[in-house]
Amino acid sequence: MRIIELRREIFKSDAEKIIDWLEDYDVNQHLNESQNVNDNIRKIIYRVNMPILTHVFNQDGTFFMVTTPSKGPIGFLRLIPKNYHTEMVVVIGDKKEWGKGFGFKAVLEGLKHAFFKWRKDKVIAKISHENGRSKRVFKKAGFIHDKELTCETQYSISVNKFLQVIN
Repeated sequence: MRIIELRREIFKSDAEKIIDWLEDYDVNQHLNESQNVNDNIRKIIYRVNMPILTHVFNQDGTFFMVTTPSKGPIGFLRLIPKNYHTEMVVVIGDKKEWGKGFGFKAVLEGLKHAFFKWRKDKVIAKISHENGRSKRVFKKAGFIHDKELTCETQYSISVNKFLQVIN
């Protein structure tokens, strides 16, 4: 059984991995990150004289490193609280780990956090129209199609639907 954990602490070494992942076209082609996100992360690494950068990555939500016991960090998950729901972004940055179910397990762990710790009623994911891999992962986790946006498709899951999925 493949195990993942969501780790809240973000270390400088994690930030360096995130930069590497986001510089890979295959990893970032479907993300909505701004063009200069890597430059901003580099500046933070240089400017902040601390080994832990958790406080920087958690300014607009909660940021987790997706880790495995044997491989360490393989990606990240972000939860962004909105008024009535939470938005989720999941990236498995280590391409060697693609297709092994880690994204699905990360989504399930993120849902547990949003529903059981934050007590949100709904989680949404906005996925690029061309990102079939992510669409499959979120559908497998119980998300349903909400609506078509200009460049993305919005999926959502309610707490009640999630309880059905995990039982």
